[in-house]
Amino acid sequence: MKTENMDKIKIIFIGTSEIGTGLLRALNADERFDVALVITQQNKPAGRKMELTSSPIKKITEKLSLSTFQPESINSPESIEKIKTIDPDIIIVFAYGQILSKQILDIPKHGCINVHASLLPKHRGASPIQSAILNRDNETGISLMQMVEKMDAGPVYEQFPIPIEIDDNSITLTEKTAHLISHKIPNLLYDIIENNLSPVPQNESQATYCTKINKENGNINWNEDIKIIDSRIRAFMGWPSSYTYFNGKRLKILEAKYKKTSHNMNPGSVIKEGDIVAITAKNGILIPVQLQIEGKNTQSIEDFINGNPGFINSILTVSP
Repeated sequence: MKTENMDKIKIIFIGTSEIGTGLLRALNADERFDVALVITQQNKPAGRKMELTSSPIKKITEKLSLSTFQPESINSPESIEKIKTIDPDIIIVFAYGQILSKQILDIPKHGCINVHASLLPKHRGASPIQSAILNRDNETGISLMQMVEKMDAGPVYEQFPIPIEIDDNSITLTEKTAHLISHKIPNLLYDIIENNLSPVPQNESQATYCTKINKENGNINWNEDIKIIDSRIRAFMGWPSSYTYFNGKRLKILEAKYKKTSHNMNPGSVIKEGDIVAITAKNGILIPVQLQIEGKNTQSIEDFINGNPGFINSILTVSP
């Protein structure tokens, strides 16, 4: 830790998503750092009533009484001037949602540092945790890198792997990632400032990319391999959720297990074998555990069937 006569490291934290809240708390609690400003996205409509809602990072800044700035564009003249006025030693960016211009990258004395939730150069882009699950990777991790103008392409200071368990989903893997980041990143930032850590260029030939996820990505195609469907359900747990259609209504499959097996049923057929209710797909069956029909609360498969006996022997579809 720093001695009393040393100046604190002045940080601007830039982020939006829930995954970054633990790191912001850790930096704010660390006596070596002064979180001089938090930049996050503007409040956006959310929920059924579409009420303006603060980002998870904004909610934390209010609890911690930190100064907050919410520009429409991080690269606007107003935003650039605001950052220059703060005169930060370093800028830390994690899950913000906008790309920083070179003008901003050049402002802090020790550069802009990005936390990315993958083992770069793998899974550059907006959905690294979900993409690791979709890709059925054995591990993911975190990377701390120096920011450059190209997305997630800067040299890497340090990486930490995270094993992906067979039952991990986007929620559990996000929690593991956030926990590791909040414990590892503060010390790494301090090492960067003290010039004890040098970044290593990424291998561009090994770079892979992932895109932003939208609601349509959750639509289940029962003609796909059962392992792909299982990966999608785990990857999209929380949001946007995986779904199919039953009797013209959207049916979310929130939790399920799968089994590799052969059958001669049409894809999407709901069958019952003994006490097991399953849905057929290519090369196997999906065994739903938790469901949510449009307009209703989450139900166990048993409760759902009690209220919807016609579910058995129905055929689920990709559209109403």
